[in-house]
Amino acid sequence: MLQAKTIILGVGGGPLTSAAIEVLRALQRAGAGVRVVLSAETEAFVPALTFRSLAAGDVLMPDDLYGRMGAQDFHSLRGLVRNADGLVVVPATPALIAKAAASWADEALVRAMLLHNGPTVFACAVRAAEYQHPLVQQNVQRLRDAGVTLCDAGVPETDDSADELGWRMASATVVEAVAASLRQTTVLSGKTVIVTAGPTQEPIDPVRHISNASSGKTGFAIAEAARQRGAEVVLITGPTHLQTPVGVTCVPVRTAVQMRDAVREHFAAADVVIKSAAVSDFRPATVIADKVKKEDATLSIALERNPDILAELGALKGRRVLVGFAAETRDLLANAKQKVSKKDLDLIVANDVSDPAMGFASDHNRVHLIDAAGRIEPLPVMSKRALAEAILDRVQAVLTQRQGDGA
Repeated sequence: MLQAKTIILGVGGGPLTSAAIEVLRALQRAGAGVRVVLSAETEAFVPALTFRSLAAGDVLMPDDLYGRMGAQDFHSLRGLVRNADGLVVVPATPALIAKAAASWADEALVRAMLLHNGPTVFACAVRAAEYQHPLVQQNVQRLRDAGVTLCDAGVPETDDSADELGWRMASATVVEAVAASLRQTTVLSGKTVIVTAGPTQEPIDPVRHISNASSGKTGFAIAEAARQRGAEVVLITGPTHLQTPVGVTCVPVRTAVQMRDAVREHFAAADVVIKSAAVSDFRPATVIADKVKKEDATLSIALERNPDILAELGALKGRRVLVGFAAETRDLLANAKQKVSKKDLDLIVANDVSDPAMGFASDHNRVHLIDAAGRIEPLPVMSKRALAEAILDRVQAVLTQRQGDGA
């Protein structure tokens, strides 16, 4: 979500200071490089050493108004801010809100806010009692007028929680607010994108199933990249161990029939459907109610075909952009081109899964893209996130062309 982005994390004080630790970790998990600036309030609640250990020492103290000395040279605060994509303050205490609203730059964090020209997010428990005072609300409004995003990430621990002592912060909400502030305005902005991901599992009995080696990594990368481009994303996924990208609606399923039903449920609202899931072609004709003992088991299982979800969608697609995947071990391009025409696809991602170093379970892949006209575009070895961006670039081109044609 935030790959190759640099985020300044300003840390406030008070009972919610520890939330900044979780936000720091969450930003790093989302792919961001994080530089930390502590406020004058911070160390009364969490020591600077904690943030230094998590941010690889990239921490500025409140007195570093103009920067700090490195091992060999001076690192200016202005340089730190100039290279940052976004700034987030957690928690944004009433004191920091007041200082920022008044441009009171007597510490490094407030000066960093004034030097930063990019998106700025203040995260706090907005509904806690201290934020409801009219003076605080006036300062909040001044920040909003200046373009600062106020993120209400507060979660009350009990129904009668009043001040910050009774609240916690949802780190996922903060990261989504940061990502939203950086989100690109693209052809996908405001569009609904369905992405299917992962394997399906077809049960034999309560403990055994038929499945495949799909990890879901490509589908999850596509969902995250589409969300970053401004789309509303519905991720329909078979069983994986991957974490749902922030801001993405996740619909977990197990079987091919369940996946077909979930896709059909959301299909009417979709502008784009990207079918990256490795759906089982077959399922046992009969699911046995109890675990089969090995001494009682037969050595053959009668199978029946699963529905061809992609073909069904092709027959119904209308104005939608439809992207399929072809995982093959031989005759890759011939089989993939046949699928494009037979299933009325706008694009297919042809993936040779015979190479154990690529494809399933790997973090990288090498594919060919084939469009509706049969044009073949070989892509080099790339990360699955880079592949996701390449696929979405082609999807956006189709959307742009259709908008221009009035189709």
